[in-house]
Amino acid sequence: MNPSILSSLAAAAALTLAPSAQAALVVDTGTPNGSAVGSLVFDGSDWVAARVDFANAATIDAIATHVLGGTAGETFDVSLYDGGATPGAQLFTATATYGADGWNGASGLAWTVAPGSYWIEFEVNGNDTLGSTPTATGALLDTGVAHPVQTATTPDWGFTYDASAQSIGLQVSVVPEPAAALQLLAGMLLLSTLSFARRRR
Repeated sequence: MNPSILSSLAAAAALTLAPSAQAALVVDTGTPNGSAVGSLVFDGSDWVAARVDFANAATIDAIATHVLGGTAGETFDVSLYDGGATPGAQLFTATATYGADGWNGASGLAWTVAPGSYWIEFEVNGNDTLGSTPTATGALLDTGVAHPVQTATTPDWGFTYDASAQSIGLQVSVVPEPAAALQLLAGMLLLSTLSFARRRR
């Protein structure tokens, strides 16, 4: 077989068999200013959701937001909801552990999504402990990003959405669906075959 075809097959196989190597940051608002001015309260009665759009099917690998205040080891929830004007049905949820002021979230999620709009929600819920130990400012979601996304918040218990909320820091990493890797393999194989055929003429 043509060495270029073998090379293409090997590259595509590596992509298919090692999806974690493909993880890419697809949503990045930039890092908030960290000043706590304008930050959103983040406790058991205040949550924030951010709307994101995926052009292609993908598997969400990691989600993080910029948190100020808290004690290392405290927890909060990261959830994914159907899209629309407001969050719809909950699709996935995971527990994230707070480490220190800055980017905090959950990784190794393997949440598969189809193309479309979704809401990513951050909440202190159930057995979560973030903010349970008082600090000078309490737990906050930092704001002041360079590339804001649409957000919705609730000012108290319940599902009351305030679409005028300031944007939070958000990072989302995904890995492509296996089908995407297989399409890449087929395309590379076709290009290599055509190239080999031209050289033989």
